[in-house]
Amino acid sequence: MQSLAHMEHDDLTPGVFGAHNPKAMPAHLFFGASRIDYVTAERADVSKQNYSVCPRHWYVDATFVCVECGSEFVFSAREQRFWYEELRFWIDSLPKRCASCRQLDRVRLELRKRYDSSVSEALSSCSIEAKQQVVALISELELAEKDLPDRMLANRATLVAQIAKMG
Repeated sequence: MQSLAHMEHDDLTPGVFGAHNPKAMPAHLFFGASRIDYVTAERADVSKQNYSVCPRHWYVDATFVCVECGSEFVFSAREQRFWYEELRFWIDSLPKRCASCRQLDRVRLELRKRYDSSVSEALSSCSIEAKQQVVALISELELAEKDLPDRMLANRATLVAQIAKMG
């Protein structure tokens, strides 16, 4: 990998989409970034990227503000290489949340999947354990999310009433 600090003068001439100069990359590739650190520039392998018109010739550390918590986070050149060359995300995709908030989103998604796959059975089941598990799951979701859908709250009330009748 060639860093910006070690490039020859000829390599800094403008090219198509910043092919020869990371500072000449199109601005949309870092839309919303509060800072871009060109000193961290690493040459990208465009043959491994998903793009329609404009490849990302360089990866550079870019600072964004998390839409969830408002904290600043760095989308590093190394993370970009992983996103665009290994995971094959479109090169126009950018993170909106910091790593902590992305992790919380994954936890919420997993809780929702567990709820979705078990609520119908718990509502119709004769098993008090199945009902208790879904009530506990809804309580976990309530802690993880700001607002729960009315239907989910109604299901919890129904399950609690069913448990009370069984107990």
